[in-house]
Amino acid sequence: MGLRETQALLARLFTDAGLRRAFFEDPQAAARGLGLSGDDARTLAALDRREVEDFARCLLGKRALDARKVLPLTARALGEDFDRLLFEAIEGPPSRERHRGDAAALARLLAARKPNPAWTGDLARFEMAFVTAARPGVFLRRFDWPINDVARQLLAGAHVDVAPRRRFGIWFRAPGGKLHWRLV
Repeated sequence: MGLRETQALLARLFTDAGLRRAFFEDPQAAARGLGLSGDDARTLAALDRREVEDFARCLLGKRALDARKVLPLTARALGEDFDRLLFEAIEGPPSRERHRGDAAALARLLAARKPNPAWTGDLARFEMAFVTAARPGVFLRRFDWPINDVARQLLAGAHVDVAPRRRFGIWFRAPGGKLHWRLV
């Protein structure tokens, strides 16, 4: 197996929990299933499981730190649950968008569920709207919560106390222009 194929296989092993589990349950069978020769299968079977798992956790930790940069208020609101929910939302290697893609996957997961607190799905979608608005265009979002009040209270370090109240957001950026946005 060439260097490029070896790197791709190791990257997959480090980022795909299902493959990692199958590999360490029966390394020879998993390696054969990946189309490896006997020598390549024996070489990979010699990998130390603890070291592979430790490195995989390091990679996930980096992805969580990067996603926190995209969704800082959501991370603050979710606290210790942020990483758990993020890891539930992402599978396999990072997308081409990397941390933005991971943050978007978490926002989709929160929107599909009824998270606690209930407004965190809207908060993640609100923060992702600014990522989307980095490109020129007009973007509209509907929120079931007064997301501006949620953001303001979180930024002030206060306990968030809001009741459901619909808001609509509009983001506009002309090509090469400044971002304009408003919640109504």
